[in-house]
Amino acid sequence: MLNKTFLAVLWNVVILVFCLINLSNINEVQKISIPNIDKIVHFIFYTTSSFLWSWALLKQNASNYKLNLLLIILGLILFGLLVEFLQDVLPTKRSFEWLDVACNTLGVLFGTTIYLVYTKFKPHNS
Repeated sequence: MLNKTFLAVLWNVVILVFCLINLSNINEVQKISIPNIDKIVHFIFYTTSSFLWSWALLKQNASNYKLNLLLIILGLILFGLLVEFLQDVLPTKRSFEWLDVACNTLGVLFGTTIYLVYTKFKPHNS
């Protein structure tokens, strides 16, 4: 079975790769014309990431639970900012967008909220 932390790291690598590659050369992607689909993808990427990091690192009764939660949230928001900055400075034909940062941040908050609700209602023996 894969380690929870490994899954979280792997997911962040997936985010990094998909956000830094030039998608304009892929014909199939160009055929998709859903308005603001990229914002939805950012939200889903970061919701998943924050859930995975919370699942990997948060222990319910740990004395540093709140600090770890805060570090996950801030770390992923900073990661999102870094990815946006890299899009702007690397030759990816992509650019920094504050709306992407906002969608990333909302995804982080939503993912951690889902995790907190999940742990509150899941049976203690699972």
